[in-house]
Amino acid sequence: MIFNLPDYRVASTVLLLDAIRHGIVESTSPPGCPSCGMIASRVKERRCQKLRDIPVAGAVVLSLGQRCWFCDEYLCERKSFCEATPQVPRRARSTRRLRETLMSAAIDSGRAVSETATTLGISWWLVLQVIGDAALRLPDVDLLAPRMLGIDAHRYRSVPFFQDPARKVWTRYERWTITIVDLHTGQVRGIVDGRDHKGVGDWLFVRPLEWRLGLQIVPVDPSGAFRKTLRMCCHAPRSRWICST
Repeated sequence: MIFNLPDYRVASTVLLLDAIRHGIVESTSPPGCPSCGMIASRVKERRCQKLRDIPVAGAVVLSLGQRCWFCDEYLCERKSFCEATPQVPRRARSTRRLRETLMSAAIDSGRAVSETATTLGISWWLVLQVIGDAALRLPDVDLLAPRMLGIDAHRYRSVPFFQDPARKVWTRYERWTITIVDLHTGQVRGIVDGRDHKGVGDWLFVRPLEWRLGLQIVPVDPSGAFRKTLRMCCHAPRSRWICST
């Protein structure tokens, strides 16, 4: 089994049912202490944890043979540490190249979350988490000039309940967000809380006037609140930019 994950080598591999391979990988990077940089030479313990990665010539079940080392520098307060690499940071359960592949598929290429998860054999929640992390690193939206925007509300699957400490009454809390996407590139341009017109209106009103006037088509669901907000913010005829779905 040839496995090209940087800084790792295949320690062993077993063929499972349905031609799925189970591989155990180990780090080849020098085990330097993260506090003092001292290169360790004594292994404290070994751990085996499941690691999510991209398919390599078919489905692969990957396990990481992680080693914990002693730090022999007597002045260092950290007496032991676990291995970490750029591909598998500390406490990571997914490789960096998997997260980069998910970001490229779901954001740069505009593929659906469910289709991306099925293709790579991972959960829908992991793809959504990567998209959420990428949303915190959005480019300067005001410097872009989108012609087509997609606006839709998203409801989280889990519905939490909160208790009022004063009245001791439990209240159901519906968690909604509104995602704004550039339909030409498939990239996320903004995420706002709630599901009413206020969040979208506030987001649009802070965009430059030239930015708003450049919009040509904005598909939305049959929401009167969204249509009203777009009509107020974009100052354009309804037939020019509204396409209800």
